[in-house]
Amino acid sequence: MPASAFALVLAAAVLHASWNLLLKTSNDRLVAAAVQSAAGALLLAPALVADGYPVERWGSLAVSGALHLGYGLTLIAAYERGDLSVTYPVARGTAPLLVGLGAAVLLDDSPGVWGALGIVLIAGGVFLVARGRPRGIAWALACGGFIGGYSLVDGSAVRTEGGSLRYTAALLLTNTITLGAIALVRRGPRGLLVAARPMNRHLFGGAASAIAYLLVLTAARWAPLGTVAALRETSVVLGALAGWRLLGEPYGASRVLATSIIVIGASLLLA
Repeated sequence: MPASAFALVLAAAVLHASWNLLLKTSNDRLVAAAVQSAAGALLLAPALVADGYPVERWGSLAVSGALHLGYGLTLIAAYERGDLSVTYPVARGTAPLLVGLGAAVLLDDSPGVWGALGIVLIAGGVFLVARGRPRGIAWALACGGFIGGYSLVDGSAVRTEGGSLRYTAALLLTNTITLGAIALVRRGPRGLLVAARPMNRHLFGGAASAIAYLLVLTAARWAPLGTVAALRETSVVLGALAGWRLLGEPYGASRVLATSIIVIGASLLLA
């Protein structure tokens, strides 16, 4: 993996953990997710204004939009039931194996021997966190499936059709419409406005989410998709630490071991 791509994905991991922490600690996670999506869409809207909507990618955007909606709803359900330091690592950790396998089969995109070992170690470390079937684990696993699906679709789209900025902007616009519609139906117009008022901090979360995904899609144009997806999952270390130090969640010896395995796996991605 080129050093530039490695740096982009690590920056994305920090931003990703940040907005997940904000979502987990929100009083209304559905509305918070909708606000974050809208903020990200507004941030990247100039790309659509300048270059137009990428209608040539409507198929990828439609499939990815549906997968992202499933991802958002299952992530919210996981956070409503379980700890951040459990559900976040499990949700993110199921993706590398799915993406690595899918990229190798569908895109002929092999990460190499060391990259493959890194993917396995990262996924194995994350699954150590899930021992004992803690609350929210089923939703987190379902969420991981959606992550793997949209990672394959989006990674393939930006490679075969070029350009990640317009694609990301269009995808965030789609997410804003779908999540916003569900929030409107569930909360009602008045309830949605009331819930959204105290959520200024989620404007930052939306910007962090948009920039993080843009960085990942950009890196996916330069490096194997499975490797990019696995390295991005180092954000689980930050998420577990945030859950432990900031939210008072337990972080026992098994999670220390899991974090160490994840870090070793990430280092192998540079081999």
